[in-house]
Amino acid sequence: MTTVETPIEMLHLPQNLRALFTGKLPEAAVGEPDQRENNFQSRALAAYALHKLGNATLDEAVASIVDGGGDGGIDAVFHAATTRTLWVVQSKFITTGRGEPDLGDVTKFKTGLENLLQGTFDAFRANAAWNRLIPQLEAVFRDGPLQVRAVLVYSGINLVSEDRRRLFEDLKYRFSHDTDYLEIRVCNLTTVHDWLTGADQGPGVPEVEMALRKPGWVKEPYETVYGLLPLSELASLYALHGRRLIAANIRAYKGNTAVNEQIVNTVCEEPEHFFYLNNGLTAYCERLEVHNLDRGNAEQKRIKGYGLSIVNGAQTLGSVAQSFAPASAPAPEGFVFLKIVSLERCQDDREFAERITRSTNFQNQIGLRDFVALDDQQEIIANQLTLSGISYHYKHDAETPSPDATNFTLEEATTACACLAQQKDCDYCSRVLANRQSLWSLDEIYPPEDLLRSRYSRVFRPDRSARTVWRAVQTQRLVIKAMQDNARASSGVRKAFFENARWLVLNVVFLKLHPEQGEGLSLSAEDEAAVSRATIEYSEALFGSCEANGFVSRRAQALGGMEAYEQTRHFRSIFSSATDCRTLRNALLARLA
Repeated sequence: MTTVETPIEMLHLPQNLRALFTGKLPEAAVGEPDQRENNFQSRALAAYALHKLGNATLDEAVASIVDGGGDGGIDAVFHAATTRTLWVVQSKFITTGRGEPDLGDVTKFKTGLENLLQGTFDAFRANAAWNRLIPQLEAVFRDGPLQVRAVLVYSGINLVSEDRRRLFEDLKYRFSHDTDYLEIRVCNLTTVHDWLTGADQGPGVPEVEMALRKPGWVKEPYETVYGLLPLSELASLYALHGRRLIAANIRAYKGNTAVNEQIVNTVCEEPEHFFYLNNGLTAYCERLEVHNLDRGNAEQKRIKGYGLSIVNGAQTLGSVAQSFAPASAPAPEGFVFLKIVSLERCQDDREFAERITRSTNFQNQIGLRDFVALDDQQEIIANQLTLSGISYHYKHDAETPSPDATNFTLEEATTACACLAQQKDCDYCSRVLANRQSLWSLDEIYPPEDLLRSRYSRVFRPDRSARTVWRAVQTQRLVIKAMQDNARASSGVRKAFFENARWLVLNVVFLKLHPEQGEGLSLSAEDEAAVSRATIEYSEALFGSCEANGFVSRRAQALGGMEAYEQTRHFRSIFSSATDCRTLRNALLARLA
């Protein structure tokens, strides 16, 4: 199998750019087909960058393309009049999804930026598109304040090298003079993929309006408003914005649990007491605005929260929304306590947001699994697969479907990656059986010199792609099915073997066949057949190793000629031991050599 894979982020970029810009961008009529397509994709990438970063409409972005002879290394120029920002883009479409722009191309971009920032427009007059823009640009530089944002965007997964970055640093030093007049943004394939999936927008709702009764207002050090929100307004917020309201929460709404049923009963039967019997909600936002006419109002404050997310109280929110579901039912009258913290003045708003999320959730029954769901790596896996129609469910959620050909869960990913991780010992694949939750441990137990110091970080390695995880899960399902089929066809000791040996067999399948590798997101028919055959072969060989090493203590002829086996220890105990698993795996690998 190939060792250099096309990044999964590259799978959908060409067709998405085609869908956005076919018929809008002019296309070359001559030249090799591959080159014509590459030119189109490169121009489309420049236009898409303006659309996402500069808020240009698609038509405005297309009209901003200047790519062609005499362009000075600049592919697009767009002036956003409302923000007085000039966006200048160089784009490089790299078909392999790997690498970075050539040093020569980046140097040419730098020279073009120098000419533009110095008003040396004669350097671009050989280009017809530039000629149309020059009068407008002369006015932009002449009239009033301006910010310039230069963007290098490319479809390679690699980061740009130090020599390219130095070119930009020199440019910024010369023209900015410790101001924000010129900024350089480098956007690689990961950034572009985030644009496609919406991951660049982050969790939360862009803008939320509400009115809090009996409010409090803390202005330092972090602006915070708190007060009472009518239950009916909370339900309306959920009806309007849905699950995005709790996207940053540790877990989503879990449905009809005992606690949630109690919340629903309180809403329906004694809503006037809800405020007293419920912990309330905590939210954070990027910026908070209090209505000017309510700044001195002690009874009510109308507020706007930008980028708002409820980070504690998902179960309360879901339960209240469920209580208000029947539109014809009378609306319960009651209030819930709500606290909203603005992150605008935080030096590290992301770190503080995570602290708020973790701390406010300690009062509930939160396990390791829930905190793992906050890790960026989980969101990255989900985002990388979403455009392919594969849904990764890594948070507790009442709406999570059963695992199938397009859905898988954190639990499945954890066991598959644990068995995939083991090369030298069998600690992790034995923990799958013995103590599965310990695989989510964030405790740093490995030496300080190791980059990955917790079990969790080694199970979900940052260098392991979502494609690898999904292919590993598919392999795991095949191995489990084959082992379950054999268990149903067996009895006694043999049945116990097939029920408990699956994780070690899976580990050996990964070691011998490497089905997690490959360009396709889905296992091929050949891959599936090979995994199923190997599972049967390896499991029988492993049972033989159990006999040879004394784990099956005696074989005898039972009545009717059936073989019978005896053990001094159950197979669950054996396959829960890292030492026993390592002994058996070494013996199995020797048999298979």
